[in-house]
Formats: sequence, C-alpha cells, structure tokens
Amino acid sequence: MILDFKDIKKEDVSSAGGKGANLGEMISAGINVPDGFVITVDIYKEFIKENNIEKFIFERLEEAGEDENKLLAAAGDFRKKIKDGKFPLKTEDKIRKKYLSLGENIRVAVRSSATAEDLPKASFAGQQESYLNVRGVEDVLDKIRSCYASLWGNRAVIYRLHQGYDQNSVAIAAVVQEMVESEKAGVLFTVNPVNKNKDEVQINASYGLGESIVSGRVTADSYIVNKSGKIVDINIGSKEIQIVYADKDTRQETVSSEKRSERALNDNEIKALLKAGLEIENHYCMPMDIEWAIKGEKIYILQARAITGLENDVQEKVIENYIKNTRLTGIMKKNMAFQFEKMPFAYRSLDFDYMIAINDQKARIFAEIGIELNSNPGIDEDGIQTLPGNKKGINKNILHIFRTLRSFKNFEYCYKVCNEFMDKYKKEIEKIRSLSFENMSIQECEKFMAVSYELTKNLAYDRFKYALFPSMFMFNKFTKLIKKINRSYSAFDFYWELNNKTAVISSDIADMAYKINKNGRLKEAVLSGADFEVLSADFPEFKSLADEFIKKNGFKSDYNCYCIEAKTFIEDPDRIINILRPILNADDSSDFNNKNKDFAALMKKIENICGNKYTAIEKDIHYFRYFHIVREESQYMWECLFYYVRKCIIRINRLLLNSTDYKHGVANLFHHELLNVLKEGCLDEFYKEKIIRRNEKFPLAIKVWEASKLLVFETGGDVLKGVGASAGSVAGKVCIICSPKEFYKMKKGDILVCHLTDPEWTPLFKLASAVVADTGAALSHAAIVAREFNIPAVLGVGFATEKFKDGDMIRVDGDKGEVRRC
Repeated sequence: MILDFKDIKKEDVSSAGGKGANLGEMISAGINVPDGFVITVDIYKEFIKENNIEKFIFERLEEAGEDENKLLAAAGDFRKKIKDGKFPLKTEDKIRKKYLSLGENIRVAVRSSATAEDLPKASFAGQQESYLNVRGVEDVLDKIRSCYASLWGNRAVIYRLHQGYDQNSVAIAAVVQEMVESEKAGVLFTVNPVNKNKDEVQINASYGLGESIVSGRVTADSYIVNKSGKIVDINIGSKEIQIVYADKDTRQETVSSEKRSERALNDNEIKALLKAGLEIENHYCMPMDIEWAIKGEKIYILQARAITGLENDVQEKVIENYIKNTRLTGIMKKNMAFQFEKMPFAYRSLDFDYMIAINDQKARIFAEIGIELNSNPGIDEDGIQTLPGNKKGINKNILHIFRTLRSFKNFEYCYKVCNEFMDKYKKEIEKIRSLSFENMSIQECEKFMAVSYELTKNLAYDRFKYALFPSMFMFNKFTKLIKKINRSYSAFDFYWELNNKTAVISSDIADMAYKINKNGRLKEAVLSGADFEVLSADFPEFKSLADEFIKKNGFKSDYNCYCIEAKTFIEDPDRIINILRPILNADDSSDFNNKNKDFAALMKKIENICGNKYTAIEKDIHYFRYFHIVREESQYMWECLFYYVRKCIIRINRLLLNSTDYKHGVANLFHHELLNVLKEGCLDEFYKEKIIRRNEKFPLAIKVWEASKLLVFETGGDVLKGVGASAGSVAGKVCIICSPKEFYKMKKGDILVCHLTDPEWTPLFKLASAVVADTGAALSHAAIVAREFNIPAVLGVGFATEKFKDGDMIRVDGDKGEVRRC
C-alpha cells in the first residue's frame, strides 16, 4: 500500500496515480529524481471507506448528475468530511515509518497524484494540490488528507465534468518526495509550445524553488534551444522574487537588481538540462513537460508529464487541408479580428445557422448598395467551420448607390423606422414569452423554429440598416468634430452617460454591490465562494436584490452571437456572483459607475465650437446616441429570443431522443434539416447518422477554427500589434481572465488580458489600468467601455492570453496599438 519510487513503473497509474507512476518510471530509467515514496490509491480507498465517506460520495454524485451547481455543493461536503477523517492506526504507523526512513524530520513535498492525471490526452495540471516544505509526521498526514480533499476541489470537479471523466471512477494517491533546496529551478518543454516546433526545446528558469514559475508569480527567463544544442533565443525575465524555505511552508524573497538582470542559467546548465530533457523524451517516446531543479551544479528532475494538446501528424495534416487554400486580404484580417470577438469558438450546425441569420444581413444590405461582399464563415457537411472566402464584386444596384447611401444619411427617417420596429419586435417577443414550451407538440415546435429563424433575420436586418449603418456614416464626421475639444476623443465619446443596456446592467450590478457591501455577513459569504443557490437560501435580502436584477436583465447572455451555447443570467445566475466578487474585493465598491464623464459639459463645448450650426448638429448627435441604444436593445431582444429557442430545442430533443442533452443531439442538424425532421415527426437513420458524425467531428471543428486564427493574427516577434482602441500608455501587471469564473482574480491596477469582453465584463474596466484582448476592433465592446473609463486598450492582438501569464509586466500603448513586455 506504500511503494518506493524504485518499485513503480509508468503502467502503475491505477495504484500510484499519474505523477507517482512517472516518477517511478524515471527512477527505473536512471534519471536523477529526489528520493521518495507513494501513498497508493488503495490507502485513499481505505480512508474514505473507514470514515464512511465512500457511500456518501456515491449517493451525492448520483443525485447531482451533471448539474454543475449541485456537483460543486456536493464536492464542498466531500472536502470537509475528508479533512475531518482519520487514518486507521496500522496505516498511520506505516506512513510514519516510511517518512522517517527518508531522514529525521526531513523536508518533503507532499503532492497529489490522481489516477486521471499527467495522461497523454489530458494533463489535469494544477487541478489537485501540492504542498512544499512539509516537516514532521503530523504535518505529512495532514497534507495527505488535504491532497485527498483536493481531488474534490471545484477546479478538479469542473475540469473532469468538461473533459467527460466519470467523477466516481477517479481516485488519488499521494507522493511524498524529498525536497531539493534549489538555487535555480524551472520548467522544460521538449517541443516549442508556442510554434509547435519539435526541433526546439523551451526552458523557463528562475531563482529559488520552482513554485515561483509554476504558480506564475515571476516572469522567468525563457531559453529556446535547438535540439542540436544551439541557443536560438534568450529572453531575460524580470525574476522579481524567489521562493525559499521558511520555518513552515515557504516564503518570498526579493531578488537583487544585479541577479534580476543576469541570465539565471549559464551555457553549461542549459546543455545539461537539454541532455536530461532529451533523455526523458526519448524514454517516453513523446514530447514532455518537465519540472527541474539545480543544487550545487547537479540537476534534479522533480516531475515529468506528457505535453497535452499537441496534434499528431495525421490530424495536423487534416487541419492543414482545411485552411491551406485560405487567402485573406488585410481588410479581411481586420474584419475577422472583430468577428472572432463575436464567434470565438466553433459552432454546432444549428448554432451556425442562427449566427448566419444575423451575420448575413450585413451582406444583404451591401448587396442593396450594389456591393457583393461575403464576410460569413463557411461550414461543410461534417460541421467543420472555416474562414470566409474573399468573394467580392458589384451588382446592378451599384447604379443607384448614391441614392441608397442618401437614405442611410437620412437620420430622421432612420430614427422613425427604429422607433417603429423596436416597438413591433418587443410585442413579438412578449407573445413568445407566453408560450408553453414544456408541452409543445412536434408540429408546434416546427412552427416556432421556423418563426424564430425569420424573426432573427428580420431583427438583425433592421438593426444593421437603420441603426448601425447610419451610425457608421456619422462616425468620421463626429470624430473630426470632437477632436477639436480633445485630440484623444472619438465619436464614441458622444456615448457619455448614455442609458444603454450595458450601462444599465453595470449600474444595477454596482447598486447590488453597494448594498451588499453594507451587510458584512452577506459580503463575506459572497467573497468566500458561496454559490447563488446557497446565498439565496441563506440571505433573503440577497435573493430580493438578485430577483430584481434578473427581472430587469435576466436575458443577458454570456455569448450574444451564440444561440445554442449561450446562457442567460436566468439559466446561470452564478454569473452574477462572478461579477460581484471583484467589485466587493476592490478598495471602494461604493461607486463602480463611471461618473467622471459630463455629457452636458461636453455638449456645451460643442456648442461653443459650432455656433449657429449647433442646433442641427445637436439633433444628429441625439440620433447617434439613440442608434447605439437600438444597437444594444435589439441585441438583447435576440438574446431573449435565443433563450426561448433553447427551451424549444430541449423539448424537441426530449420528444425525438428522450434526452435534454440537445448539444449532442438535434443541435447537430442544420436549421432546414431540423425542420424536415419535425415535418416527418420522427428522427430517421439518415439524420441520426448526421448527428453521430458531426458529434464525432466536433473536436476537429474546434481545432480547425483555432488554427484559422493563426491566419488572421501575427504570432512572431516580441511586440504584439493590434488595434489601438483607446488612447494612452500604461505599464502594469498582467491578469489573464479566460471566463467570468475567473473575475475574482482581478485586482485594482492590473492589466486585463483576455480573449474577448462583452457587457458582463464591464465592472472589470473600473479595476483595470489597461485592456488587451486577443480579438476585437474599434467597434468592440472593449473599445467603447475602455474609452468611457479612460484606460488604454489594444484589441485584436491574437494570442496575448498565450504569450503572457499572470504577473508578467507589460506596457500597453493604445496610441500605437502595441503591447510589449517591460
């Protein structure tokens, strides 16, 4: 039940876990690994059985199913019971003796080693806990229990859920390994992780213990080395701190300015690390991610795992075949940098059709002007999505282009049409709200799916033609005017104090935060990580605030151009908690609305400039502001419509497949295919085959869409270039936010680095000193809000979330549209 490293091989994952199996395998291969042993999975199983936790886990998991909130609530109870548990006396005595065999009161690392960990297809990296500088038997026993509890940490549970792993099938071992008081430490990848070059090795290095690099607390040196031994590139990191031993656990120390400016590794150390890395890669016959340490010029290997996410040669060729003939002009690249903000990940077939229902309306309007322009992604029979072709040309309407353009410039007429269609669509949405989707027949579902698709197209067409296009015709004129007041301003600054949907949601969230901030117990509960359901049950005042917010803003979704994949606040109210936490963490959460922009004062300055032309210009500015309200309110309407489309699809999937899992069901049919199925009243083998095939191909669809981004964004060089969406230059610390679930990480003054933003992210702009986004352009949400909060923003840089990590120091130059390391 307790095994020395030397008695373990790579095949022993089921007993030693992934980490333990790899350490044992390296020992057997003659690689220098610090001594240690593994508390096997059998002891974990014995522990949860003896403490009456095994049955409790099984029953709660059965009850929770795949409901994320229920799973997390159950996991919290599992952790508490495990931490309160006791080892059987015989087992405790065995652990005590094995620990003492390493040395009297020796320093060890106690690391989790789960059975679903460090595997070629999914690393599960960072999902369970590790503890450094553990000394004494009691501390070792306590940390083993903590490792056991971390098997049920929120991150681990959600990761397994999304990766499709059975929660009941996982177990955990614990590695107890002698600590190396390293002078230098880091990580080595036996393939260049950025460009996937298999002939290059990347070494990240810093001073002290390797935890500083693994945790992202320092900007380490980066060395790119050819496998022949030639150093290709050296990037000296700032290495501000090092982590060293303390009496208990570890502590941070500031690194001297002299050592910070020097290379952490000399040529001999790089050569020795390269040799060790290649030995490990050759032994495993695959690219490896290796943690190492150096003490007294001796290299120790602390951990090694397969690098996940690298495509095999066959699949790389398949992906290459999808994108190899794509040729994008500069204009198309700019357009796609913006489009990726709206469509960051691949669509399922039905989702794709609803996106096209929106996006195609722009092409329709251009065709009315006489310009044939295709900005729609393509999709094939397997559901694989690809970039737009460069189709362009003119048609006979070009003869009337000036007359049509004049209609766009008739702002009073467009204003009148907007008023009419907004009222009309509000009434149509209200009718939909009264439908009983839970009891719909197949025929009623068919009718609704047809109506919803046409309604999406009509709403998008009117929105683009009578609100967005006129706004764009005004934009340059108003930018030129407002720059007379301030050279950094653009037409977007006429949106100051505008009561649009984003502003309303931001204001309502700020009001919630203000009220919660005055209730100490409630504030503490929100910040402690309690979920929406628990907060609503324990605090009636919170439930009242949340109910009012959802009543006003409940249909706002996380991805507004996705029908199938999106979730509203109604469906996922924990999003509200994600937004509240960074506000409540701020020094002053009493005012999270931007009140520094005085629109009346701005207009007074405009009046002084324009003189007797002011009355007409003021009227046009009024229209310009109103069109922006229409832009956001109409989008909110289709988000509301999409909510009901999802309800209908749930009903359809239940009727046809006896399941509510529509994402793996009817969502894999195109809209016209689904209508055909509904007309027939059943799902025949022809359409079942399509669903099965597209489900199997969807992982490939995701990879092709990700690979397509490489054609749009520049990936080389130390400076990331994009669109300077908000002026100014700021240096600061990177905080990478990949989803609202990570909002809690944001601190005042951080530079927000993300894939994209939408209205849900607005509160973070009050905390951020600057914003960098992989996607986006001048019309993006991030651009408009960054300008409102007077912070620099650079958008559409492509891969900032991969190039940087939390804690990196970067400079964001919104004037030049550049981002670089400090």
